[in-house]
Order: sequence, then structure tokens, then C-alpha cells
Amino acid sequence: MNKKGDTMDLIQRLNRDEVKELFSKNWLTHDAMWYGSCMQELGPEKANHLNKTAVRLMAGIEIKRIVKLMGKPKDYTVESLSELSEIIETAFQLVQTSFLTFDFSFPEKNLLRGQFNECFAHDGVKKFGMIHNYECGIVERIKGWLDSLGVKYSMIPDFQGCLMHQNGKCVIDFRFDLNK
Repeated sequence: MNKKGDTMDLIQRLNRDEVKELFSKNWLTHDAMWYGSCMQELGPEKANHLNKTAVRLMAGIEIKRIVKLMGKPKDYTVESLSELSEIIETAFQLVQTSFLTFDFSFPEKNLLRGQFNECFAHDGVKKFGMIHNYECGIVERIKGWLDSLGVKYSMIPDFQGCLMHQNGKCVIDFRFDLNK
């Protein structure tokens, strides 16, 4: 039995990327197991509805926490593309991990483009034989961020299902109407 102080606590031995990976993997494992259980118990329609709703609600809280950590006031509203891009870039830095690979850019005014060349959700759902019923929950995270920030947007394509399954790749544009 170790005495207090004889060994270094695990949290002290891990670097920040290792901590981020651990917590991200744990959360996404829970998410996958929850979704799979809902599919089996409730069927695809109800499981997809619950998953997308839960992700969107979680994302709204998540982005508010990120904005707070960025030092923005509680009643902060996004007024310009530069403000939005700062928040989105910060959020993506926090959530992106080694297994969650995607690209995003702001290729023109009022446009955010996201691209997955590989998708852990697609791969996991496909592995369990449920891909033909899966409706993307990942895009709901971004929608939840934008909704919570009060940013009006349109999404192109506005789709059902999984673009990776349908097209072999996932490219989504979010178009905004920010004047500044």
C-alpha cells in the first residue's frame, strides 16, 4: 500500500493532450453505447431523435462554457464573422482529438466549411450494422453551438442520414448573415 506522496497522482503524470483524449474517448464511448442501446430498445426513429436532441442541447451548454472561459460576458452575442470564427476555432481546438479528425475553414465571407474525411461515428455505427438508419449527430453539435450563440445560418446540404455513408465523404457548409 502506498503512502500519500510516495507516488505521483495519475493526473499529474498526464499531459493535457492525454487528459483530453481520455475524457473525449470516455464521453464518446458513452455516447456510442447510449445510442446503440436506444436503437435496440426504441428503434432507429426514436433513437435518432433522442440522440440529435441530446447532442444539440449539450452543445448549447458546451459553447456557453467555452465562451465564458474565453472571458466573454454572460450576455455576449456574436455580431461579426471574426467574433464567430474566434469562438468556433477555439471550440474546435478544445474538442478535436487524434481520433476525431476533420478540417474546417472560412473560405469566404459568412461561410464555415467543415469536412470529415474519416468519421468515428460513421465507422462505429457501420461496424454495428446500423449505418443505414443513422442520422448524423455530429452536425447537431455545431448547430447547437450556433443556435446557442444566436447566429442565424443555413446548412448546405440540409440532409438526413449520414453524408459519409451517402457520398463517401462529408462536406457541410454553414452560411451566415453577419454584416460585420
